[in-house]
Amino acid sequence: MTDTLLEAADEVRLARTIEAGLFATELLSRADFSFARADELTQLQADGLDAWQQFLLSNVRLVQALAFQVARRCDSTVDELFQEGFLGLADAVQRWDFRAGYRFSTYAVQWIRRRVLNASASLSVSGPGSARTVQRARLVRSLDEQLSARLQRVATDAELAEQVGRSADWVGRMRQLQSWVPLEPDLVAVELDEPQQGGEVLRLLASLPWVEREVVRRRFGIGGGAALHQRAAAEALGLSLSTLRRHEARALRRLRTWLQDDLAA
Repeated sequence: MTDTLLEAADEVRLARTIEAGLFATELLSRADFSFARADELTQLQADGLDAWQQFLLSNVRLVQALAFQVARRCDSTVDELFQEGFLGLADAVQRWDFRAGYRFSTYAVQWIRRRVLNASASLSVSGPGSARTVQRARLVRSLDEQLSARLQRVATDAELAEQVGRSADWVGRMRQLQSWVPLEPDLVAVELDEPQQGGEVLRLLASLPWVEREVVRRRFGIGGGAALHQRAAAEALGLSLSTLRRHEARALRRLRTWLQDDLAA
């Protein structure tokens, strides 16, 4: 196995392609064809989605490594920590500025580690008020996903405060705790040890039952389209939130098992 991720030049190339795709998407939404024809913008948009997918899959090894690192120091398992770390990776891909001159992995580690550490902290919440606090944080997270999906942007603290009848400051505190809410106990990870294995994941995805495959595609933006919150993905597929979570857990478990079997072969 190799420790090599994307080369620096590949990172910049993919980041530029993602940026161009986002710009094309914005122009298409405004029907603004002053820069390029509609078909050219559509192609740039598709190329951007492909670049996003390649960037994401080629860096999953970072998530796995940090999940292992944190799991060794706490009572959490790698399976419990991976999903939040993967979302941290997606955050990093969205936020990384390739013009700053540093490697993506250097930047991504902080986002992944923060997500993983917050997830591990959920298992150590204790005390007479902790159960109620976790329940409230879970409620805010659920409302956050619903409202953000409806608005097609991240909801503000003030907007969420109106929904729950609390102050914006209180909502802000609960949102900081959102990622501390315990994960589903059977959530598992897809393990990639080489960037070339991004293609292997796509091959294995095709072997999943249809609904599990679609859940993974919608949740993580694989195969085209933006990554969706669980609530938005459930609505898009006509599933309840709890059903989507079960399918997501099963799909990730299958993928990780298959990848481990291939590596051991």
